[in-house]
Amino acid sequence: MSFAIDNEVKDRVRLATSIVDLMSGYTELRRQGRNFVCVCPFHDDRRPSLQINPDRQIWKCWVCDIGGDVFSFVMKKESVSFPEALRMLADRAGITLEEPKNRAGRGGNDDKRALFEAMKWAVGQYHECLVKTNEGKPARKYLADRGITDSSIEKFRLGFAPESWSWLIDRGATQSWKADVLESIGLAARSERGSRYDRFRGRAIFPIHDVQARPIAVGGRILPGATSESAKYINCNETRLYHKSHQLYGLDLARDSIVKSRQAVVMEGYTDVIMAVQHGITNAVACCGTALGESQIRLLKRYCDSVVLLLDGDEAGQRRTSEILELFVTAQMDLRILTLPDGLDPCDFLQKHSGQELQERIAGSVDALEHKLRVVCKGFDPLLDTHRANIALEDVLQTMSRVSHSSLLSNEAMRLRQDQLISRLGRQFGIDQSEVRLRLDSMRKQSAERETQRQAFRSQQTSSSQNSIQGPTLGSRDSRPNALGSHNPSEQHVAPEPRVVRYSEMTATECELFEIMAIHPDLAPVAIERFPVSNLTTITAKSLFQVFLDLELEAHALDFASVMSAIEDPGLKSVLVSIEEHSAEKAKLSSMTPVERLHSLCERLSGHDDKSHRRQQIQSLEKKQFGEADEMSVLFDIVQQARARHGLFPPQGE
Repeated sequence: MSFAIDNEVKDRVRLATSIVDLMSGYTELRRQGRNFVCVCPFHDDRRPSLQINPDRQIWKCWVCDIGGDVFSFVMKKESVSFPEALRMLADRAGITLEEPKNRAGRGGNDDKRALFEAMKWAVGQYHECLVKTNEGKPARKYLADRGITDSSIEKFRLGFAPESWSWLIDRGATQSWKADVLESIGLAARSERGSRYDRFRGRAIFPIHDVQARPIAVGGRILPGATSESAKYINCNETRLYHKSHQLYGLDLARDSIVKSRQAVVMEGYTDVIMAVQHGITNAVACCGTALGESQIRLLKRYCDSVVLLLDGDEAGQRRTSEILELFVTAQMDLRILTLPDGLDPCDFLQKHSGQELQERIAGSVDALEHKLRVVCKGFDPLLDTHRANIALEDVLQTMSRVSHSSLLSNEAMRLRQDQLISRLGRQFGIDQSEVRLRLDSMRKQSAERETQRQAFRSQQTSSSQNSIQGPTLGSRDSRPNALGSHNPSEQHVAPEPRVVRYSEMTATECELFEIMAIHPDLAPVAIERFPVSNLTTITAKSLFQVFLDLELEAHALDFASVMSAIEDPGLKSVLVSIEEHSAEKAKLSSMTPVERLHSLCERLSGHDDKSHRRQQIQSLEKKQFGEADEMSVLFDIVQQARARHGLFPPQGE
């Protein structure tokens, strides 16, 4: 969507969402005059410190010093991006953001909302089959033998798929759910002849939910004693709803506990998580049939600072050491490893021992480098057996070298982590840190050279098909001015650096400018025109000014609510809330009108240069240094400057 259309959609969703109704769904609100107060959900609040203004549709916590609107509240509470928050609120308000491509009956397989509904329906069918039918008895016995309680069956919505080729497809036909849709969500498959069949047959069903608790896929475990030779566990294939490398089983239930403890315990199996929750380990999640990857690490970073990866004690669990260390080097979070004894998985360990004992082991887990060193140095002393020590060190450094030099240059935290790792490796192997660093740099250089050679080879292979492709012309780039007044397309093309915006960062001048613009939108265009943008010195001010500038260029309204809707960064939303609050206080104390305040502000910033220039102009006029036409032009400029100094802005069109 374009900028203008995008803001129109944002406004529709904002206007359809009552901030009071929304926030009352998360916490108990208490009326206080025209406003509401509540206990802040973002810190350990013992008395209500979060205020909600229903008229302005904003909220503010005075302890956290953060605030915003309905979008930023959902973003922070649900740990989602702005587009996700927009969609969640649109769904809540019954607003369709995109027209489904297929309206041919219920459940068009291009309609994502219909796919969610179909998956929810199917999970309900599986669950009902498990808990209410004779067909589900074998599955109920299996789960009971594994120690899974009825309460967990309800909490995790476990189910059972009977041993039938078309049980779900047949039931779907009676409910107007087409086989096409069931295939689109991974529950049906197609034979070589083209006929469809149920993909999950004779299996206990473990629904997989997204962070919003919507079922998006299922995993199936074949029951013990089954004659089928198929795999013990299977999952849905990748669909529009489900991407396994981006999901974690049980995260919807564990999220609040993870946020509170700032730590997640990642296991490998569905039953591991279920059993952990039964034993009081409520921050447990599992990978969905994959090893822990970068996407899942990024997902967890929304909620916590530390991850404990609980590996099965078998040989397969130990083989993932190198992958884990690479994650540790690049993840910028505390990644710890726990290996269970005697080849046990967490479910078996909990049945043999207790939740308390597993909690103690989790507390004693080691970081990823220490785990790697224990594995590669197992069976020898690295300070005595230099040959094996050298092999082990090369193994560790080979993994570390996969982090590129450019990544380190652009990431200070990653550089610091590498320095810490090098220091520890030097101590472990009795080698000077400079030697370790030299070898690592050499490996990284060799790796970069090999990658360059591979790219050159690929380029040669594809050059014949690329000859006609031209790079983008300057004219094709966005030439919209930025907050510094630049129209240079090449400057616009540079990728922006990550921004951290704070109200406290802004200067007094910047605060006063935005205070005037926030509560007097009719003056915002004047401020955009007159304010010397070179006086914007902070990232926060430049970012906020750019929002006003973009809206003005698109002929969009510049009132507080519209600007708030246009902003997608929750930090910048919070800044605007702080500005709005301070502007109301200052407006009461100021003896000047808003126009006078803006005029005075611009005059203070550019007054010295104006006076000097004006003096020179008048002296030149007195000395008759201009021709008649130039003299009239200079006189006109002097009059216009005088009008501006006194707040007499020229009428539109003059």
